[in-house]
Amino acid sequence: MPRVRSLLKALAFVLFNLVVALAVLELLFVGMLHSPRLVAASGGPMRRLIQQIYRHFNRSLIQFDARCARYDPDLFYTLKPGACSWGNLEFRNEYRINSAGVRDDEASLVAPDVIVIGDSHAMGWGVDAEQTLARVMARKTGRKTLDAAVSSYATAREKLILDRLDTSHMRVLALQYADNDLPENRTFREQGDRLPITSEPVYDTIVRYYATQQSYYPGKYVLRLFMKVLRLEAPEPDRLKMEPIAPEQEAELFIHVLTHAGRTSLDNVQLIVFEVNQEFDHPRKFIAALDAVARRPENPPFVRRLITLDTTKLLEPDDFYVLDDHMRASGHLAIGNALAKIVRQ
Repeated sequence: MPRVRSLLKALAFVLFNLVVALAVLELLFVGMLHSPRLVAASGGPMRRLIQQIYRHFNRSLIQFDARCARYDPDLFYTLKPGACSWGNLEFRNEYRINSAGVRDDEASLVAPDVIVIGDSHAMGWGVDAEQTLARVMARKTGRKTLDAAVSSYATAREKLILDRLDTSHMRVLALQYADNDLPENRTFREQGDRLPITSEPVYDTIVRYYATQQSYYPGKYVLRLFMKVLRLEAPEPDRLKMEPIAPEQEAELFIHVLTHAGRTSLDNVQLIVFEVNQEFDHPRKFIAALDAVARRPENPPFVRRLITLDTTKLLEPDDFYVLDDHMRASGHLAIGNALAKIVRQ
């Protein structure tokens, strides 16, 4: 019996210390998530770990927030007309959405001179409406500008949403690209130049999934990180299968989607293409490849005369949030000013 008691005491001691260690680790994660400055100062592996915990186990996505977005049978979703407050750990902003389901006012829908399309970066994820690159460009140029970017749209849906807008006076189209546009663009081409749209029940399932991300229970981050590392947790329901391709092929795919998606003609429009990504190469290979591929004689004239903007020359690490991979107001200001310079010329 004494030997059994000794073994039980040793086991209890080990279990106690394990529980204490896991509790301390959980407290560390919680503290770091709510102290972005400390995360920034830690740098290296710790910063990347906290960023991944935030993005996988905490972050809300506006396109799957029932207060701010709605299902759409042709585009999967748009923003929901009206107003909502939305944010994450590092920011909270007010969103005023017009009847077209984009983040701008009703007046901007009427015959804009300049239209901005893109994903969450161009939409203004994490900044106030007046701080977005579209509004910066509008103030600098005096041109009537519509921000038609919607979070997580790729080139196909960005082009398709133009069919719903008044493009009668559009002379400039500023298109923001991101590397996660690739899966949607590839699907569009593989499906015979059409974009299959997921059903509303699936959309509602994803909405419910991200609603649960905001709830907290003791040990959440340690448990879910353990499950993720061991691949015991199912991936996010909207997870993209990237399968990268060569930059030249990526540029060719982009041009294919640009010329085949939707009905809106760009023949008399000056196209400006730029990319935003916190992790991209300097300079980003896609933009350089697009600049070369676009000049090929077989492309339509509006493609051959497109202008590329290399944002790696404009953005610094501090222009992005610490946990979130989106731009602060300073990043929007830098890109908005650069776009305005191109438009004025």
